[in-house]
Amino acid sequence: MKDKVVLSCDPGTKGAICILNVHDRSTEFISNDLPPYDIYTELQEIQAKYEIVAIGIEKVHAIQGTSAGSNFKFGYNTGMVTGLLSTLDSSLYEITPSVWQRHIGLSIPKGLSLSKRKARIKKGVGAICARLYPRAKIRGIRGGLKDGRSDALMIAHTVMEQHYLDKL
Repeated sequence: MKDKVVLSCDPGTKGAICILNVHDRSTEFISNDLPPYDIYTELQEIQAKYEIVAIGIEKVHAIQGTSAGSNFKFGYNTGMVTGLLSTLDSSLYEITPSVWQRHIGLSIPKGLSLSKRKARIKKGVGAICARLYPRAKIRGIRGGLKDGRSDALMIAHTVMEQHYLDKL
């Protein structure tokens, strides 16, 4: 019998795909900056090794105030990883940042500037993620958060609790 996992994705160019083992809460990550065929190959290996019980992807949109080129690249990457994850034999759930951030208990004051708000969200998500999954490799060798990993793991955590564990 294969271990059951939840996959999730922070779809940004510097994002990541998280593989969260439902039983022992161990994690693996695939970087979104790999070529599409390499991501596809990694996902096929995951599908052969595990039973994928749910897939979550952050529901995102164009970012106001960024260049058209940046938005195009972001949209391309989001479509690419959504397409690759859709090839797997499991339910795909789109989850907005506000939903998964609320689910993990993140609370950020509303009156902050955009840059301060983003920094507080990143720091807060990292702290919650480290508390819930202390063995997860979300930090680099210098101690900083690796792009996309903590977000992807918290999306997987939310999808696991809302769409898998609730149905048991």
